[in-house]
Amino acid sequence: MTTKLTPHRYFWMVFLAFLTACAPAMTPVPTETSVPTAVPPTFTPTVTAIIAPTPTPAPQPFIPILTPDAIQVERWKEYQTVLAKSLLSYLPPEEVLCEWDILGASEQILYIWVVCESAIPFGTTSTGTDMYSSSSTPALIRLDENRSIQNVEIPAPGISDYQKMFPDYVQEKFESYRFGKARKLSDHIEWRRTHPDEPPLIILSATPLP
Repeated sequence: MTTKLTPHRYFWMVFLAFLTACAPAMTPVPTETSVPTAVPPTFTPTVTAIIAPTPTPAPQPFIPILTPDAIQVERWKEYQTVLAKSLLSYLPPEEVLCEWDILGASEQILYIWVVCESAIPFGTTSTGTDMYSSSSTPALIRLDENRSIQNVEIPAPGISDYQKMFPDYVQEKFESYRFGKARKLSDHIEWRRTHPDEPPLIILSATPLP
């Protein structure tokens, strides 16, 4: 059975179609998407070892051990023998010990203060103290071209010889030996009496001989 469209029904159908065409498209509702939870970064603490620097030990003073070589030993023995013959000529030179300091030099001349004493006592005092022959004086040593001793000159008592033989700067040092320094030389001779292999102080102080 065919339904006959009346003008009234046809109008409403067209109207509905028009509304449907004009209706806005339905906007889809967004689906809620889960957002991953931010995880804070994990920091692993790094431990840096602080190594304190090892303190450098303070420098120690260098203390040389002085052992006279053969040349120096021969030279000081030569000096001692010549000085012994000049200061204590009445004794065998091998029985005399000498100590000396060099006070100055000029060309082939050495100016020294010398102390020579006998190694063997010639007697004793009333208190039992040993007595030794001794001489303490400035002296002048003349050297030859090979630096060996040519001769030794000792001033006679009196001012004139000192002024003729020694320059002023050397004479100025005499008083310190008359009142102190010569005693140090004599004390070392006392030591050497019981230590015959001990060299003079001038060798121990590393003062080179000419």
